[in-house]
Amino acid sequence: MENRGSAIVTAAFAIVLLILGAGYLVFRIYTPPTSASPPVTPEVRQFSLTLHAVAVGEETMRHWLPATVVVNVGDTVILKVTNTDPETTHGFALAAFNISVPAIPPGQTQTFRFRASRPGIFHFGCSVAGCATDHADQIGQLVVLGSR
Repeated sequence: MENRGSAIVTAAFAIVLLILGAGYLVFRIYTPPTSASPPVTPEVRQFSLTLHAVAVGEETMRHWLPATVVVNVGDTVILKVTNTDPETTHGFALAAFNISVPAIPPGQTQTFRFRASRPGIFHFGCSVAGCATDHADQIGQLVVLGSR
């Protein structure tokens, strides 16, 4: 009976050693997964923004194309803003980044360059109050992704 008890202890000890050895090998071989996406490197991103005017019946409706611009924190952003309204002068304002120009004549383009220094959703629009009946609808947004 004594031999049987020592055989069980020996077998249990061998099993524990095998489990510990296997766990050690798995731990040594296992590599944790890398991040799903690499860190974002700031880039220079250029966009053409157009205040587009469309005749609808007897009225003209104006809107920005594209209405949404998406960049990453740290990017240098170049906006080429064009007023395509053939009749009216419009402006451009992106207050969050201290950009404001009171007048862009019909058919003209203004270029702005700035660094997207903080994340968030920031609105831009026409800065000429009362330029048209749809002035309040002449808005768009700049989306800055990432964190500080």
